[in-house]
Amino acid sequence: TPQPTPQAAPTVFTWPVQGDILTDYSLEVLSYNPTMDDWRTHDGLDIASAAGTEVKAAAAGTVTAVPQDAMMVCISDGIGGLTSTYSTLASVPTVAVGDAVGAGSVLGSVGGTAIAESALASHLHFSMSLDGSTVDPLEYLPN
Repeated sequence: TPQPTPQAAPTVFTWPVQGDILTDYSLEVLSYNPTMDDWRTHDGLDIASAAGTEVKAAAAGTVTAVPQDAMMVCISDGIGGLTSTYSTLASVPTVAVGDAVGAGSVLGSVGGTAIAESALASHLHFSMSLDGSTVDPLEYLPN
């Protein structure tokens, strides 16, 4: 008797931090940036979080980048071309390139707000892309 083809387990997503959304994902409608006093697109979510709050991986994957300024960690799920990026981190992330992480693994903590968003409260800038094109993280994160 033929055996059924094993199915890959669905990717489970979790919020990287808990907090109000300060700025929504918006590539088609410009949103106001109070720091720069202009209107611009926004490729992710700004989620309010106090400096020092632990930032957790939204899904399992492999760390693909930790730039030297350490304000960012990028993770690839390795299956469907999905990459998640965690920006405005403190200077010492807890992961390195090549590390395997699970959903909820601590990546580091919220750091200082980016210069271009300094008028906003402390927050995590969380963005996602699929095959190199940005996507709205709310399409993946649980309600």
